[in-house]
Amino acid sequence: MVKTDGRVNTRPVDRSWVARKLREGFDPERIGVPSVSARLDGTYVWLDGQNRGALCRAAGHDEKAVNMKVFRGLSLEQEAELFLGLNDNRRVAPIYRFMAEYTAGRPEAVEIVGIATDQGWTISDGGAPNAIHAVAALSTVYRSSAETPGTTLRDVLRIVSESWGYSPEGVNAHLLLGLASVLNGETEAEIDHATLIRKLAAHGGGPSSILGKGRGLRDAMGCKVTEGVDQVIRGIYNSGRRGRSSRLETWNSRGSRRDPGQEKP
Repeated sequence: MVKTDGRVNTRPVDRSWVARKLREGFDPERIGVPSVSARLDGTYVWLDGQNRGALCRAAGHDEKAVNMKVFRGLSLEQEAELFLGLNDNRRVAPIYRFMAEYTAGRPEAVEIVGIATDQGWTISDGGAPNAIHAVAALSTVYRSSAETPGTTLRDVLRIVSESWGYSPEGVNAHLLLGLASVLNGETEAEIDHATLIRKLAAHGGGPSSILGKGRGLRDAMGCKVTEGVDQVIRGIYNSGRRGRSSRLETWNSRGSRRDPGQEKP
């Protein structure tokens, strides 16, 4: 029996696909040639084709022989790389692709997971309060500090954690990107992280309110939600601060606004 190792074939079985194929009528000739890895302990794990394997089981065909492409002598990292290669032209959700990249030992994924773990977060498709799903945003923020990749990501996750604890809304993609934009923005004022954390923590409604206001700016001004979140955070930080040198630039302080007619994302 072929098993699924979630570290390698990171996608769950697509039950809706299996049910649809059963309704269409099971045809063993259309199964193709799935790929598996034969491990030294005698087990076989899916590299590609686990949905087709689930279809065979659902159709009562699991005891019958199926042609498979078998890879032998692979390390866990090599198995994950093969999974990525075999699914390169398919729609794999970013979270599952990222998880496989981590298993494969790709440096960026490994470093991002390390930064998240250091701040008490886990990157997974699970529903735990400290689970981060927004892997595309994590990668963007990681790369945003070009000279020292990961610096901004570490700051963003620390600020989020210390402001709101482990809240799914706090690691929403728009909020992560908006906060990174504030930290990376060119401004005469040097951002005091302790002040920013204190003000974000005290902001009524927490991260959900900031996201809501960011979406409101998108609707009113035609900007991206991330840009709206950036402006909301700047406004929160500036509240009560006097003197231009201690305040962050905003659209209002620059005397310009985005064209309300600009296309929305």
